[in-house]
This record gives sequence, C-alpha cells and structure tokens, in this order.
Amino acid sequence: MKTLHRIHSFAAATRVITVGVGILSYLATGSYDSSAEIQLAPSSWAEHCLVSLLRWDALYFNHIGQHGYVYEQEHAFFPGIPLLARMLAKTVLLPLPMQEQGRILLGGVLIANVCFVLAAGMLYRLTSAIQPRLAFVSAIAFCLSPPAMFMSSMYMESPFALLSFTGMWLYTQNKYLLAALIWCFASAIRSNAIVYAGFFIYDLVLQKRSLIGMMRAILYSMITMGGFAMVQYFGYHQFCATGDRPWCNKTLPLLYSFVQKYYWNNGFLAYYEIKQIPNFLLAMPIISLTIKGLWHYAQSVNGFYTLGLGQNTPADTKKLLPFLYLWGFLLAYATTCMHVQVIIRFFTSLPPLYWITAQIWMDGFKKSASNQQQWLAQGVLSYYVLYGLVGIVLFAAFLPPA
Repeated sequence: MKTLHRIHSFAAATRVITVGVGILSYLATGSYDSSAEIQLAPSSWAEHCLVSLLRWDALYFNHIGQHGYVYEQEHAFFPGIPLLARMLAKTVLLPLPMQEQGRILLGGVLIANVCFVLAAGMLYRLTSAIQPRLAFVSAIAFCLSPPAMFMSSMYMESPFALLSFTGMWLYTQNKYLLAALIWCFASAIRSNAIVYAGFFIYDLVLQKRSLIGMMRAILYSMITMGGFAMVQYFGYHQFCATGDRPWCNKTLPLLYSFVQKYYWNNGFLAYYEIKQIPNFLLAMPIISLTIKGLWHYAQSVNGFYTLGLGQNTPADTKKLLPFLYLWGFLLAYATTCMHVQVIIRFFTSLPPLYWITAQIWMDGFKKSASNQQQWLAQGVLSYYVLYGLVGIVLFAAFLPPA
C-alpha cells in the first residue's frame, strides 16, 4: 500500500506540473491558432487558463460533449470521454460560474488526470503480476510519459490506459469476463481496444485447445468489441437511415474506417510520402525502443518464437507472451496504417513499453553498469523528460506535433 501511495503521489505531482507549465506557457506566449479561443470564448479567468488545454483532438471532444455528433468526420472520436465530461458538467460542476463548454472541458481534464493517477497504480499492480522486479520503475516511467500534455487534457489516452491496464490485470488473474467487460468500455473510447480479444484467443484457444475454451473466447471477444460495435451502430443509424453516404452500402458499413481514410488520410502506406519524413523521425525514438524491447524479449523469453506452445514453457512466460505479440502487432500497424507520429501517444497504453524502459534504467543506473548501458539509460530518460517538457510548451501554443 505504501508503494501504491508513492506512485499515486508521484503521478499526481507530474500532472500538477504538466498542467501548471502548460497554463503558464500559454499565458506567457499565447496561441498560434485561435480555434480554441473561438470555440470556448473564455469569459472568466478560469476559462482563460483552461483554453490552454483545448487543442487538436480536444476541440472535437469538447464540441461533441456540448452538441453531440454533428459532422461525419467527428466520428473519428469516440463518445466515452465527451459523455462523461458532459455528465460532470451537468451535475458536480454545474454550480461553477462557467459556461457549459467550459465546464465540459474542465470535466474532461479532471477525468483525464484522475484516470492517469489511477492508471499508474494499475500498471504497478499489473507488472507485479508478470514481472514484479520491474513494477515500481515501470510505473514511474508511465508517470514520465513523453506525451505529457495529451495525457492531462481532454484526450482519451489516460482513460484508455486505465481501462487497458485494468482489463490486462484482470486477465492475468484469469477473470476473463470482468476483463472483457472493462475492455468493452475501452472500445467505446478508442477503437484499438478490439485487438484485446487476442488475449482470449491466445489463452483459451491456443493454450487450452478445447471446444469450451473456443466458445468462451468467442463470447469474451464479442463482449470486448461490444463498445466499438455500439458506436458504429449509432453512426450507421445517424447517417444511413435518412441518407445515402458511400460507406452505407458496404458489406461491412463501418463509419469509423471510412472517416479515418476519407477525412484523415489513414490507410496502408498512405503516410509514406517525402513530406512526412520529419514525422517519421519524430516517431523514431519510440519505434527504436519498441524494436529493442521486442528483440530483448525474443532473445530472453523461452517460447517467444513458438507462441509458448511447448510443454516446457513456464507459466509466467505464457502470461507475458500475449503482451509482446500485441506490442509487435501494433508496431506494424502504427508504422504502416497511421499518422506515424501518433505512435508516441498511441503506445501509452502498452505495458511492454514501460517494461523495457524500466529494464534499461535499472541496468544503466546501477553501479556495475557498462558505459553503453549508462549512455542508453541516460538517453532514454532524457528523451522522456525533454520531449515531455518541450511538448507541453508546443501543445499550449497550439503548435505541432499533434
């Protein structure tokens, strides 16, 4: 309990610093883009400070929270956070002398920061169940996540990380139904939660290899995807019941897939253009860290190349392997089908990223560390801290990266 308290306290301190630096930076330098000021139209000192957190995707989430889904392209942003923020604005935050959109933004910011603190503790519990030696340092690494301001504004990263880690911890405790229910909520916040169905397929189909296991895996997978399915049904009902959009007549009419490709230019190798080279360079530290981590585990974990199906594969390894396969799969997906710089915040909900970071720091900062280990540990720590600080200032000024 003392360790959890230390982690929660450190996580809360990093959020106070992040938001504080962001607000001070905005008050000192202003904003490059006036979209946030136009949407929020701050009428009080509190709202003027809050506007520093209304950037990029947060503009969409705040608009959805106030008006619902008005435009088709808004369906790239899932309703979980806007709905919760709106509920807070209509109840707990209602007495505050602020406009509705200001209270919705404040609600979203509070949700993000509370979820961040809880997520740090949940990552500690999850890691304690799989790699206990790395648990504390992994949680500290999460608290220093490079996309600091995105984790503290009205974004889905922190709530999604909390739901992801919670479901993963329940999975390690063999509480599959509860894990599926948690991930169902996660898939109503961000679409990539549907890949968590792979945990059930790995454990109940590949490992147990029974008909009952297969049926349970199908059931839990359907529950996991339920949140995503409900969001897609809402979009279909909104646009296809009274209109005829081009995606409505597809065999699988997924509004989310259409919006991502048509409005945001996401798709296989769609981002592979000369002009995007700076964004690939921006993403390279996380990509490199992931490749190093996968290589480290491939060399050190028995059963990595055989899916852990061998009879001699230890039980703790079987718990670890699906996390590594998920990490590798999402690396391939992020580098080929997404705006690649988004990987920096896309990976904030992946525990192995913090595990390899913790391993590097623990190896590099011990007395017997080699020069190479020391340089690597210092380099990774510097990246985490410096990218986070610079990112706060750029975010507050409404400047890339987004």
